[in-house]
Amino acid sequence: MTILSFHPCFGADKQIILGARSLSREDRMSIDRADAILLPQGCSEELYHACAQSGAPVFPEYGVRFQYPGKTGQAQLFRELLLPHPETYCWKNVADFRLFLEKRASPSHRFPFFVKIDGAHEGEGVFFIEDETHLQDVLGQLKQREASGTSGFLTQAAVPTRGNVLRAVIIGNDIFSFWKRPSEKGGMITNISKGGLLDRKWRPDLQEKAVVETRNVSRKTGLNLAAIDFAVAVDESDPRPLFLEINYFFARRGLGGTMPYYRYLYRAIREWLAQKNLDPDRIVLY
Repeated sequence: MTILSFHPCFGADKQIILGARSLSREDRMSIDRADAILLPQGCSEELYHACAQSGAPVFPEYGVRFQYPGKTGQAQLFRELLLPHPETYCWKNVADFRLFLEKRASPSHRFPFFVKIDGAHEGEGVFFIEDETHLQDVLGQLKQREASGTSGFLTQAAVPTRGNVLRAVIIGNDIFSFWKRPSEKGGMITNISKGGLLDRKWRPDLQEKAVVETRNVSRKTGLNLAAIDFAVAVDESDPRPLFLEINYFFARRGLGGTMPYYRYLYRAIREWLAQKNLDPDRIVLY
């Protein structure tokens, strides 16, 4: 049996480093001969479909990543799976949204609410809209973005989180949870790379709820490598975490850094191979 790795950090019976190039005929032959395939976190849609269609099991499982792309795709996924999430509307472009406003004479949500650019991730492209003036300013920015050929955004009701974001990271059978908290009071958009604080101890009751929700969506979709962000109305007596977004590229500070992350990933891959009745000792972490 052959284990094929496209991941640059994991060696196997055969390893292929694609980089930015497309799959060659020889690559596809290797895929067809493989009994299990390891994918890189930066897996392209071409690579995923070629491997999935071969019939060999793949890790990570990225089916929903490409079936429901971007924030608008994920909003559709949350609706279809009946997952709890903030009220969300998806818009093709600014003109589509403005037409709605003309007919309704009011925004899709009460102020304040969020505007989120479709293709952005990890807190980028997120605007906290507090009033009509700010809304028009952001719509002007989105219009300029459309002029460069990129469109699509969503509007989303603001959950009273006090700026706290609850994250659960799936790595194989393990789920790690922690909070991303604002460094200053009053912030509504928290990003660790821009001064947000990590907190693994605050509100363990809510962390456990997020872990349960994450395990549920993992069972429903097969997701086994992703970071899921939740919004929680932290001042309510018994709040339920609401799905915000799924990140397939995510920072590793909440997991202790790069080396701990790869150790967790190595363990997850070994467990996955054992579940497939394949020899875990045939892979190596470089």
